[in-house]
Amino acid sequence: MQAISDALASLSPTVRLLLFVALAVQLVVQIYSLIDLAKRPEVAGGRKWVWVLIIVAGNLLGALIYLVLGRREPLVEIATHAGERDARDRALDRLYGKSDRP
Repeated sequence: MQAISDALASLSPTVRLLLFVALAVQLVVQIYSLIDLAKRPEVAGGRKWVWVLIIVAGNLLGALIYLVLGRREPLVEIATHAGERDARDRALDRLYGKSDRP
């Protein structure tokens, strides 16, 4: 532990600040990714535990890979039967925003 403390002390204040900022960014992105993963009903590949390993073991790169490739938006099924008109309208509103349908 003393060796790490001595190594950090020998660095310039600018380098220490940059290391601190990089560590803070990494932690924030990893925590955000884990919270996002916990809230999603489904993810690419279907197995959340794999994405947890990627985020935790992959550090900043793993979290960024999850944010780009792992997040999957839930699919919206559009109803085709006449009795399911409300479900279809809700799906269309979700996809394209509210409209003035009669």
